[in-house]
Amino acid sequence: MRRVLITGFGAFASHSVNPTEALVETWPNAMKVHDPWSHASEDVTVEPRVLSVDEVGASETAKRLLEGERWDAVLHLGLCGTCTNARLEWMGRDEMTMRVPDNAGRQVERGSITGSGDHAAGVDRVRFDLPACDPDLSWSDDAGGYVCNETLHRTLAATVSLDDAPPVLFLHLPSEEHWSLERSRHAVVSVLERMLFPPVVEVAAGALFDGPRVLIARRGAKEAAAGQWELPGGKFEPGEGLEEAVVREWMEELGLEVTPGTRRGAWWGMQTWRRYRINVIDVHPVTALPDAFSSDAHDALRWFGPTDEVDAFEWLGPDRHVILTLVATG
Repeated sequence: MRRVLITGFGAFASHSVNPTEALVETWPNAMKVHDPWSHASEDVTVEPRVLSVDEVGASETAKRLLEGERWDAVLHLGLCGTCTNARLEWMGRDEMTMRVPDNAGRQVERGSITGSGDHAAGVDRVRFDLPACDPDLSWSDDAGGYVCNETLHRTLAATVSLDDAPPVLFLHLPSEEHWSLERSRHAVVSVLERMLFPPVVEVAAGALFDGPRVLIARRGAKEAAAGQWELPGGKFEPGEGLEEAVVREWMEELGLEVTPGTRRGAWWGMQTWRRYRINVIDVHPVTALPDAFSSDAHDALRWFGPTDEVDAFEWLGPDRHVILTLVATG
């Protein structure tokens, strides 16, 4: 079962009440989360934790991560006393500009936190669909200069050296005067679900067969994942179906006109903050394959068959498994 850490803070400075403290103190230790992009759901365990409003509290999560503790998502909550709506922070700035002391009496009027520079969460903000969490929730790249920003920065800085780092975000909530606890709770759950279930990018891939062999392409030098092999294809455009997308992509990438055939299935790939669903469909060339081609997307084509060694190629995402399945089934 996956684990989630949700942190909040107690009262500080002139704020006698902090809604994040009430949220965290009443948060259950287990909850059901739903994949916003499908009908899937699962149970997760939750560690609710109220942090002290000082350097110790701001450093606690980072310290635990560096000592080997792991969660599948870390969501820090904090009060924004000047906000009327919630903000989702994705940038932990390496700067302290404390206008008032923290609860330990510390006041850094200007200084760095770790000296490692600003750290961004790396979230795919375009596909996160933040308005679905709450229509008044917005992205922010400035979490302030107080303990909230310090907490986010220190946690993100700790994840840089981790191979299995969890996604980390900070949700600034307004006072209960502007948002009820129930509304804030709903926003927290919605954000968590998008952290645990990243957005899905739909990809159309065409399988062109020559007997038992299938055509594969190597990504060009200017492409992401340059040098890796894949089935030719690309992302769906808005309103496209699989057949339309694969015909367009093959013309754009290879200059080859094809007609779509049998759907072969879908395979999943994963990157930080996003998932890929590789939708594979047979394609048939309208004209013969050219002896040579010019493409920015790919710099080589070849046929892969049953006698080829699959691990002689560097594959993109799940394409190794896709190719083995296709060649085995023909």
